[in-house]
Amino acid sequence: MIKVLVSFSGGKDSQACLILAAERWGKDNITAVFCDTGWEHPATYKHIEEITKNMKVDLVTLRSTQFEGFVDLAKKKGRFPSTRARFCTAELKVKPMIDFILSLSCSCIIVQGIRAKESYSRAQMLPECSYFKEYFSEKGRLYRSREVLDWCKQYDASVLRPIFSWSADDVVSYILRHGQRPNTLYEKGFARVGCYPCVMCRLSDLSSMDVDGRVRLMDAEKEVRGISAFWAHEEKKMSAFRTCFEKEMSSRQ
Repeated sequence: MIKVLVSFSGGKDSQACLILAAERWGKDNITAVFCDTGWEHPATYKHIEEITKNMKVDLVTLRSTQFEGFVDLAKKKGRFPSTRARFCTAELKVKPMIDFILSLSCSCIIVQGIRAKESYSRAQMLPECSYFKEYFSEKGRLYRSREVLDWCKQYDASVLRPIFSWSADDVVSYILRHGQRPNTLYEKGFARVGCYPCVMCRLSDLSSMDVDGRVRLMDAEKEVRGISAFWAHEEKKMSAFRTCFEKEMSSRQ
């Protein structure tokens, strides 16, 4: 028996993959897997629940067993993640997924909504590969390496990226053709919907962020900066953020 797992973040790419997987293997033979960072937009949580319910697809939600979400992770690390130390994905998504795979007593296929046109780094990826390929090629300490290697002696975890060559328009058109709509956050101008708000967002994203997102980010910054001044090197970004926020709040008074 092979278990088909679809990584479902609530974004358009993973939604298209969920539809593709249901068509290929049947909705009763796939499982949507959502790695909850505890730092998602309420609309994303709602979207994930609605899509899986309407498609009648099983949903498994994974969370870190070490951290109680994104803010707890940042507090315990003593800093926020950044482009120079991007540990949030590894701790809140990759490790919980590895834990889940190792709990299986069968081989699995992991379907991922990764597209080459998203970025240079993603373009270097392969449309198909082994989920644990780095455990056989990289030296150094990897998460649960001994258990992973033991598991791989009996089972296989293959990665499929079926929309690897698609454009963003291809993805949206495919979703609409199947009678679904992408996450409503896209209609509000969001370029991406994973992690809200992302602490590594661009200055342009800060100016278009809604008030709830700004308040949430400011609250997290206060909580974490009480431990560390890690964001000192991004003072320009945070200064711009505070200016945008203060102007927004002043206009509402």
